[in-house]
Amino acid sequence: MGSMPRRARTQIPAGRTRPGRVTAACAVLILLAHLLLAQLTLGFAVAFTVTSRVSRWRLWWLTGPAVAGLAWALAIGAGRAGAGFAAGPAQVLGYFGRARLAAGLGHPSGPFAGAGSWLPRQLPIALIAGAAEAALIGWLNWLRADGRAVPPRRPGAVAAARTALAASLIRSGSVVTRDGCALGVGPATGAVAELRWPEIAGGVLVTGSDSQAVTVTSLQMVHAALRRRKPLIVIDASADAAIARALAAACAATATPLRHERAGPDLSPVISERSAVLLRVDSAEQASRACAGVAALAASLRRIGVDGDGLIWVTRGERLPAQAVSRLIDDGRVAGLGVLIGTSSPMAAAELARLVDAQLIFRIGDPRLAAALAASAGGLPAAGGEPGASGKPGVSASALLSLRPGEFVLAVNAPRRRLVQLGRLVPARLPRSVAARQERPWRRLRYDPA
Repeated sequence: MGSMPRRARTQIPAGRTRPGRVTAACAVLILLAHLLLAQLTLGFAVAFTVTSRVSRWRLWWLTGPAVAGLAWALAIGAGRAGAGFAAGPAQVLGYFGRARLAAGLGHPSGPFAGAGSWLPRQLPIALIAGAAEAALIGWLNWLRADGRAVPPRRPGAVAAARTALAASLIRSGSVVTRDGCALGVGPATGAVAELRWPEIAGGVLVTGSDSQAVTVTSLQMVHAALRRRKPLIVIDASADAAIARALAAACAATATPLRHERAGPDLSPVISERSAVLLRVDSAEQASRACAGVAALAASLRRIGVDGDGLIWVTRGERLPAQAVSRLIDDGRVAGLGVLIGTSSPMAAAELARLVDAQLIFRIGDPRLAAALAASAGGLPAAGGEPGASGKPGVSASALLSLRPGEFVLAVNAPRRRLVQLGRLVPARLPRSVAARQERPWRRLRYDPA
C-alpha cells in the first residue's frame, strides 16, 4: 500500500487498533449529541464540509459564515442569541428529565415538540459553530491524508483577481520587476513569477518540448535586460530570421543600438556603450570563436575590476560544444555576465542542467530527461514540492511530465534556493519604439478631418 508521508506519519500514527476504536466511539457520541442538542450545527457542519471537498477552496472561506453568524448574534444581542441556542437543548433534556423516556420511545417526536419555534433561534450560534467544526474536520483530514491523494487547492477570488491584474500588466509590456524579470504568474496565489538578476548571473537554462515557448521566454528576459540598459550579447546558432527580427524590435523599442556581427569581433564596446550585438554562429568553429571573444571580454573586465552587468543569450544551445558552453558560463559568472541558454534537445538539456544555477522548465515529454532535470534541481522521488529530508522543497519528474502548455517550473539553486512549483507564462507585448512615440503626435496633426 505504500508508506505515508513523513508529516502525516509523525503527527497521526496509523495501525493502532485501540485508538481507532476510541476515535470511532467518540465520533458516534458526538453525532448523537448533535442530533439531540445541536441539530442546525450538525447540518451546517456537514454542508460546509461537503462544500469544501467539492470546491477545493481553502479553509479560510469558512470565516465568511462565521463572521455572518457573529454579526447576527451581535445584532440581536449576545444574551438573546445564547438563549435561543439553548432553548432546543433545554426542551430535549427537560423532556427526558421528566422520566418520559418510555413514552418517548413510542412517540419519537416528543423531545422535538415545537421545533418550529425554537429551531430557527439556533441560527446565529449554529453558523459560527458549524463553520468551526467544518474547519476542524478539514484540518484533521489534511493531517491524515497522503500528500499525493490531496487535490490542489482551488485559488480563491483574491488570487484570481491578482492573477488577472498581474497578467494584464505583463501582457502590456511590464516585464521589469524590482529585482529581475517577470515571466508570468503563479495561478495558486496570483503572484508574479519572476527570475531575479542575481539568479541569472549563475546561468539559466530554459528548456522544454515546445521550442516556441522556450524562445518566447528567452526573448522576454532579453527584453527586460534591455529595459534595464544591460549590455547584451546574443550568440545565435538558430539561423532563424524571426529571432533576429524580434531582437531588432526589442532594441528599437528600448532605443538600444544593435550591431550584427560574425563571431570573433572585439566585444568591449558592448559594455562601454551599453549596447547589443548579434553574433551569427554557423559552425562549431564560429561557436568556439564567439565563446573565446566572451572569455577575452571577461578577462578584461576582471583585470580592470569592472562588473559587466550584462546578459549573454545563447539560442539553440545544443548546437554549441558542451565544453565551450561550460567555459562560457564560468567566464560569465566571474565577470557579471549572466548566460541564458535555450534548448529543446533532451540530450543537451540534461547536460546543461548541471552547469547552471537556475532552470526554467516547460513540459517535458522524455521521462529520462524529466528525471535528470528533477535531480539537478534538487528533486524528490515523491510528489513535487514536498519537503525532503533536508527540509528543502523539490520538484518531481512526474510534475514536469504533467505540465500543460504554457506552464513551467522554476528551480533556482543559487544564490539562494527557490522553487516556483507552477507558473503560467504570460508573453509580453513589445512597446512602441522611441521614434514611433515621437512621430505619433505629428500623425495626429496631419490627420485632421476638418
